Amino acid sequence: MSEKKLIFNNPFSLNVNLPKKTLEEVKKVAKQEFEDNTLNPLVNYLGERDKVFSGEVASEIRKYQSQIYTLGQVMREGKSVSTFNMKM
Repeated sequence: MSEKKLIFNNPFSLNVNLPKKTLEEVKKVAKQEFEDNTLNPLVNYLGERDKVFSGEVASEIRKYQSQIYTLGQVMREGKSVSTFNMKM
């Protein structure tokens, strides 16, 4: 019988060798979990709010503000200004 010599490369009994298949599965699961829980929601968030980041929302807001201002001007011009006379 041959004697195996114990080699301690890592302290505190961390000399555990995992099979390559197990390491590959762990990498695969970790990558999938990262994509599902971090990357995909971020991409979806940016995709849904693309108009905000591209400036389309800001231009729409300016357009509506202009319409509101124009409508207010038209309403002010058409409305007669009434005065209240306090003289008795």
